[in-house]
Amino acid sequence: MPTRSFRGWVPALTGLCLVCASPAAGEGSLALAEVLEAVKSEPQLVSQIEVELRKRDLKVPEIVCIANRHGNQWRLLGGGRAAPYECSIGDRSLRIDAERVYFDANGRKLGQLGQAPDNLLFTRAKFFREGKFRWIWSP
Repeated sequence: MPTRSFRGWVPALTGLCLVCASPAAGEGSLALAEVLEAVKSEPQLVSQIEVELRKRDLKVPEIVCIANRHGNQWRLLGGGRAAPYECSIGDRSLRIDAERVYFDANGRKLGQLGQAPDNLLFTRAKFFREGKFRWIWSP
């Protein structure tokens, strides 16, 4: 009987080890100033953020946002922040989504997630550009 019990634990422990060893991806914080830099090509969005700050008598350095974080599977971008961005400005929340295109160290376009092989992006992407921003305020 102890052998049967042990055989049941082996797959469970193996699964747990695989989960713990998987490349991490998640969220990370960044300053509103960094978000404004990322979305500067969208003047309407920048203007809306500035209006909300003025209405609430808040300053850019007082706001901390949350962003997606590249996991450690990204050899050159691990830990880097990217859309979606989420910011709380007073009692309002702002979510900003974007399309992201990756480039190698020589500036050659590699493509987007889902369009280019993951391994190519994970190993060669050195930087990315975001565009086609979409945002929603709540409430």
